[in-house]
Amino acid sequence: MSADVDQDLDLGVIAERWRAAWPDALDCWGPSLRLAEPVFVTAAGAPAALAWFDLDDVRATVDLRTVVRLGLQDDPLPVLAHEIGHHVLAPADATGRARIVERCRRGLGDRPEQAALVSNLWTDLLINDRLHRLRGLDLTGPYVAARRLAATPVARRRRGAAGDPHPAPTSYFDVYLRAYERLWSLPRGSLVDLAGAAGTGDVELDAGFLARHARVFARDPVGGAAGFAALVRRYLPDPAAPDAVAPSGPLVASGPCRVVANGSQAPDVGEADDLTAPVVHPARDPRVNPLAREDDTPGGHGRAPDGDAVRTGVHGQGFGPSDLATLYTALDLDRDAAVDWYRARARRHLVPFPVDREAPEGEPELQGLETWEVGDDLAEVDWIGTTSRSATVLPGMTTVRRVVESDRGSDPRPRPVDLDLYVDSSGSMPDPRGLVSPAVLGGAVLVLSALRVGARVRVTSWSGPGQVTSSGGLARDEPAALAALLTYHGGGTSFPLAQLADAHPRRAGRGGGGGGGGGSTGDRRCHVAVISDDGVESLFGTGQPPELHDAAHTALAGAGGGGTLVLQVPPGVAERTRARAGDWSVVGVQEADDIVGLARSFAARRWGADR
Repeated sequence: MSADVDQDLDLGVIAERWRAAWPDALDCWGPSLRLAEPVFVTAAGAPAALAWFDLDDVRATVDLRTVVRLGLQDDPLPVLAHEIGHHVLAPADATGRARIVERCRRGLGDRPEQAALVSNLWTDLLINDRLHRLRGLDLTGPYVAARRLAATPVARRRRGAAGDPHPAPTSYFDVYLRAYERLWSLPRGSLVDLAGAAGTGDVELDAGFLARHARVFARDPVGGAAGFAALVRRYLPDPAAPDAVAPSGPLVASGPCRVVANGSQAPDVGEADDLTAPVVHPARDPRVNPLAREDDTPGGHGRAPDGDAVRTGVHGQGFGPSDLATLYTALDLDRDAAVDWYRARARRHLVPFPVDREAPEGEPELQGLETWEVGDDLAEVDWIGTTSRSATVLPGMTTVRRVVESDRGSDPRPRPVDLDLYVDSSGSMPDPRGLVSPAVLGGAVLVLSALRVGARVRVTSWSGPGQVTSSGGLARDEPAALAALLTYHGGGTSFPLAQLADAHPRRAGRGGGGGGGGGSTGDRRCHVAVISDDGVESLFGTGQPPELHDAAHTALAGAGGGGTLVLQVPPGVAERTRARAGDWSVVGVQEADDIVGLARSFAARRWGADR
């Protein structure tokens, strides 16, 4: 036990006292709420926080050593009720946390690294105000105690005199605590002493905006996160400034508690284009500031009252894979953001993938016995049946044989058509991890659609000679397929014809590659799809060895499931390609974004799917 903790206090007794207060804490949020009891940590080495809520385990943890250091051992209800608020109100779950952090990141403009800290302060503010207004709880204890224990407590540091030419700067926590005083009508100085601080007038103004902002967005944590971040941004310490002043001590810097998540489940934000909405500073929000006008609201670029630019996304701009990667960094999540983004976007465009129907194999069934005649195959005699009829064997009279017929059943067996997808990742195509690649998104639609019906999939990303990445053989391996789909080479353009030819050699019994017939050998048919631009000319032999000039047509016939070329080219190039494509179906698109819509109509047109 540290020197700060009274050796006479029994942490086990304190844990029992806090555990007994848990039902009352649950009642603060409703009589029907059920939640597992918190974990009470008594060992040294716990994270520097009074308490934290795990969104994955849906459970709170309280560090009793910190409780004793702060002198809160006799007041468990406010702390426990606050932790429950992270489950009920904000952020509620991993997706809510991700959405709040992203909006804070956009509100901070050029300070995105502070998004997690600011989002924690914002959710704490909403929870504390709700508990104070509806339940009358005093939530000031942890903040007052944390500032008292700080190495250089900002709220209690010695302020300069009224005429001091170098007054002490103001921190974001000063504004934050002053907002609490305004919200709860506490005497000035109850939580923070602003005497002699620089910019006291601005602090009072911003604290007032912050208090009203919290009430306006009391039930909309995501909606108010960006405005909160835009307001506190000017008070955040500049990491590049050598004389930056920040609240001392981890309990002060980010608040007494925090929220954690291990990232085992991807937050559902891949399709959240609303997260790119313009940031509105509370001073310019008519809902917060009655003096603000509707036409003062920025349409995509705002400017805080202090003149600092607040750069935001353009209204209507999509939430791309690079945005999700930045968000994952802010959340400290070890996940592949690009895979999560393309998977989420593709799932809303899934198409009915083709499935062949085959008659089920018959099962032999015994129908009875019949007389075995002289001259029939001797091996067909059923000796057990014969001797059961008579102990004397008389050929043609007492000899019998079995009558066996095959019952083929009535339900045909499904056999999905496999997918062999080739995606152009040459320099003329966008890098799917940095920019939205319609080609890759269209490929993801086909991959997930095929896997959904039980088909096997192989994905090959190709560029110049030797620049080929494949997911392996035909398999039902979604991670491997998406990893290959997102591989970007950025080199020249040379289709891997040799690989295509080896994968689909011509087989006896298979006709043309149109996809209507074939498959008479019993093998599963495979549809071959190529997504590219004008570099698809190398598929038909341009720049290839002479022995491979007809490989595209031979492989198409061997695959037996037809082939489609989706080309991002002008109409003239599409027509020239169609003239030499043979049985390949060629579809040209004018805009890159048309590829996703094309994937939807592709299945309906090719296999007569019911739309």
